[in-house]
This record gives sequence, structure tokens and C-alpha cells, in this order.
Amino acid sequence: MKKVVSHVAGPAAVLRRDDIDTDALFPARFLRLTQRSGMGQYLFADWRAEGHPEAAFMTEGAVVRVLVAAQNFGCGSSREQAVWALADYGAQAILALSYGDIFRNNCVKNDLVAATLAPVEHAALLQALTSERSAELAIDIPSRTVRTRGGAVFALQLAEGHAERLLSAEDHIARTLRYEDAIRAHEQAVQSTHPWLASIG
Repeated sequence: MKKVVSHVAGPAAVLRRDDIDTDALFPARFLRLTQRSGMGQYLFADWRAEGHPEAAFMTEGAVVRVLVAAQNFGCGSSREQAVWALADYGAQAILALSYGDIFRNNCVKNDLVAATLAPVEHAALLQALTSERSAELAIDIPSRTVRTRGGAVFALQLAEGHAERLLSAEDHIARTLRYEDAIRAHEQAVQSTHPWLASIG
């Protein structure tokens, strides 16, 4: 059984740059690593080494639960390690204008919220975070909202089926088994109409 993700709350960091790709998130030279635990230390490794301002939130001891990103976050390669590194670092949600499709799907597979905001709402959220003394956010998946510490509320959108998957305790196997009878019926139909396929494999 997977964990249910209905709410995320905590400190937020803002990444204003568009097109932050998976190589920036998790540089390719670390792909040889196979253990998810500890991957967070390599998040934005090159940017941190270069003193890149977008990685300034990753100071020692800092806790960030929500990343507020811009356009096309997570574009580039399909490496799932980028999501694993975010999760291991402690991030539980990303709010952006748009995503790389594979990255967004990898997020929901790993119980990481990847929601979008309309441009007007996104701009207003950034303004609220800038004006408030503490950048903290509370995300509510059932109501599709995000609330700032100061009480401002903004609407979120999730890709089709993502809210259901976040709110469900079913993993991929359990969801597939919902259709076990239909799968068996299909297999039997194929065997009766294409019997030569039964010997393949």
C-alpha cells in the first residue's frame, strides 16, 4: 500500500527561472547511484557548486517542503532520479506554470505533488510570498487549493487522474488488478481468435 497524499504544508522556495531541466536537478554523473536514500545531497549539485542563485535555498539545515517553479519545470531527460532527489531532500510538492510531461508523471508515481497554477494565480502567489514575512504554504489536494501563511488562497490544477492517485492508497499493481477480469477476458478472446499467439514467448 502506498501513502495517501491529501495535504502538504511547510516552508516554500521560489525558482523563477524557466526550463529547469532534469540535468540541473540531478546531474548525469550521479546516475550510477542506485539507492534513493541520500540522493537529496546531489540535488542541484552543479548549481550549488557554481553559486547559482536558484539553488540558494539549499543552505545547510534548511527545510523546504514546496517549490514554486516557473515554466516547463523538469524538462529534458526522463531520469526518475530527479524526482527521487527532490523527495529525499524533503520536497513534497511543486507548484509551477507547466512541467515536462515525463517528469510530472514521475512525480505522481513517487507521491510528489506536481500542480499547476494559471498565470494570474501564479503571479499573485509569487507576490504574496514576496510580501509575507515567512514563505510558508499549505496545499489541500481535495479542494485543489494552496494557502499562504497570510491567508491568501489560490486555485491549483492537477493532471487528469493525478488527484485520484495521490489520494488513493492503491499502488500501480492494485490499480491494475481492478481490471483483472477484463484482462483475463481479453486474453481468452485473443487466444480463441489468434491461437498461434499463445505459443509465442
